[in-house]
Amino acid sequence: MGIDIEINDILIAGVLACLVMDTFQRLLFLILNIPPSNWGMVGRWTAYTVTRGKVINPEIDTLPAISGETSLGWLVHYLVGVGYALVYLVMREAGWLDNSFYSGAIFGIASVAVPWFFFLPAMGKGIMARLTDNPRLVCFLALLNHFVFGLGMAFGFQIVAQVPAS
Repeated sequence: MGIDIEINDILIAGVLACLVMDTFQRLLFLILNIPPSNWGMVGRWTAYTVTRGKVINPEIDTLPAISGETSLGWLVHYLVGVGYALVYLVMREAGWLDNSFYSGAIFGIASVAVPWFFFLPAMGKGIMARLTDNPRLVCFLALLNHFVFGLGMAFGFQIVAQVPAS
């Protein structure tokens, strides 16, 4: 059983999952005034990581802004989404997931380990946001966003499964 990797499927599913999550975050902002993710900080972190080789950067919030950091952050966000789509596809081909919303939810919930145990600490927020003012809220929002992202991923793969191969 070989993995049938379709680059277009991965791109579509990853981008769609990000769009679903971003739309969800905008709705949370409109309805509950919960600010969406700050992709500019992701861009700043990326730029400083690449230029200084420093992955763990607890002072990232106080470092000078980088020209184009917001655009870079959005690009990184969508590239990571495409990377997640590749992982989803590999797990699907291994028989661990399918294109159901149940599998998408499980994938999204599992994927929250990345921000909780890597990205938040790398940006000086501590494991599971323990150094923030409200760690439980930060962790809950990350879990909720990744849950929605996982649903978007399953939806993306459902869509590409319906499109005839060329």
